[in-house]
Amino acid sequence: MSDFKLTEKQEQAMEVLSGPATHGMLFGGSRSGKTFLLVRNTILRALKAARSRHAILRYRFNHIKASIILDTFPKVMRLCFPGVEYELSKTDWYVRLPNDSEIWFGGLDDKERTEKILGQEYATLYFNECSQLPYGSVAIAITRLAQLAEVSPGQFLIPRAFYDMNPTDKTHWAYKLFIQKVDPETKKPLPDPENYVSFRINPE
Repeated sequence: MSDFKLTEKQEQAMEVLSGPATHGMLFGGSRSGKTFLLVRNTILRALKAARSRHAILRYRFNHIKASIILDTFPKVMRLCFPGVEYELSKTDWYVRLPNDSEIWFGGLDDKERTEKILGQEYATLYFNECSQLPYGSVAIAITRLAQLAEVSPGQFLIPRAFYDMNPTDKTHWAYKLFIQKVDPETKKPLPDPENYVSFRINPE
């Protein structure tokens, strides 16, 4: 491991995200470190459980390619996991780690590619820039958060769905889900509100 240190706000965000809740949202402006933290979390989980599968999703593939595959992901690997080798498939756009875990990258605007990604089960789903994502796409993807990823005999990763976005208005599905704790479609109270946590992380 590296001597990389999280900021105080990132440490606080980690406390919220590492609790029992499945769904964790980080609200924050650009340069707040939210994407860096959630990419790091996804990699940590992939390294923890061999042969596990994880996905980082955004609305448009060309955006995730520019912002995460070619920028944030290699930066996180260099700073937080120096010495950990990985292979990036530029055909199917996923990373394979030394323990045979995979991190897939997808844009939900590409129907064919989305179907390919969502034909598999995952231990982690990370929805990047949720302000651009329609709730219907997220709801479909969440059904694939179903992989039992073994960390040690009889011990499995808790399934996690991470989300991030700039602070939004009250009409957005993320505000309804994480702040009002209601189903964005039916407007009824969530049956498990404690399963949806959020944290506001501001730029340094």
